[in-house]
Amino acid sequence: MASAREGSSKKAQRPTIGVAIHPNSVTPPGSSGATDGDYKPVYFEEISQIMRGYGDCERPLRESVILVEKIVLQQLRGMTQEAIDHAMSRPNSPTLSRRDFEFIMRNNQLRVARLQQHFRNMAMMKKRLKDIYGDRYSHLGGGSEASDDDSDREAPEKFDEEKTRRLVRADRISQILFGKQYEEFNFARRASFMHRNTEALKGRMRGWLNIPEDVNISPSCLLTLAYLAHETVAILVDYCILTRLNSSNRLVEPYSRVTSSGKSHNMLHLCPEVTQGRGLDGVKPITPQEIHEAMRRHRMMATRRSGNYRNALNFRAPYLAM
Repeated sequence: MASAREGSSKKAQRPTIGVAIHPNSVTPPGSSGATDGDYKPVYFEEISQIMRGYGDCERPLRESVILVEKIVLQQLRGMTQEAIDHAMSRPNSPTLSRRDFEFIMRNNQLRVARLQQHFRNMAMMKKRLKDIYGDRYSHLGGGSEASDDDSDREAPEKFDEEKTRRLVRADRISQILFGKQYEEFNFARRASFMHRNTEALKGRMRGWLNIPEDVNISPSCLLTLAYLAHETVAILVDYCILTRLNSSNRLVEPYSRVTSSGKSHNMLHLCPEVTQGRGLDGVKPITPQEIHEAMRRHRMMATRRSGNYRNALNFRAPYLAM
């Protein structure tokens, strides 16, 4: 009886994020307006640049950027809450870390591997910069503090369809850009939520996500949150562009052979949003309607399982980045 009472008290004391935007909704409430004066964007510039880098036009629509930020916020708050719950279940190590996010991502091993590869690349970059600049280089996220999470073993690479789509699309867009436009596009592809000042990143991210003060956040957790926010924007742009396959923005018929050799036909199904003549990607802006449609399809497909529909009343759609 006493143990049950003690367990319930621990559960009551578990830190929770005040999720003002419900993480299970298709799109955030109050997002029907163009500007929504009640919401003040925090990462407007970063999200605008990331959207541009993954296929939006040179100047993304303001209402689209704000809507994307709302969706990223709701998704990140939900993921962080689940990670906090998992961290609090460990009696000896309650500090929130990257491993907690990997646990809740365990159903998509390809994206877990992509996250681990991202941290390996960062560790390699830090080592090279330290060799070049020595003590003058300011580490992003601290040196030895994140080493426990950066010690992943090299794993054999698997074919990453999402990454391939993005690379082919970026190559297609870069071919129509010249001079300053290409420089701006290249700069947008390097944009992220990260910041060299760890304390500035921590304060900004903690305030944005409304993370309770009693939750300990490791440097690797901060970098993971920045990565997942970036990945959520990228996947949402992917889905928005895929919705255009049902529109009149098509220069090539979906199943026609472009050349007699068949090479174009073989590539036709690898990246359909690119190979089927998506000539206006990188030119035509992503609209709020396309974002709403992308989220609707995401939830609709998530409720399907082996040809059948799951119970939509009790089902939570998976997060975009997971």
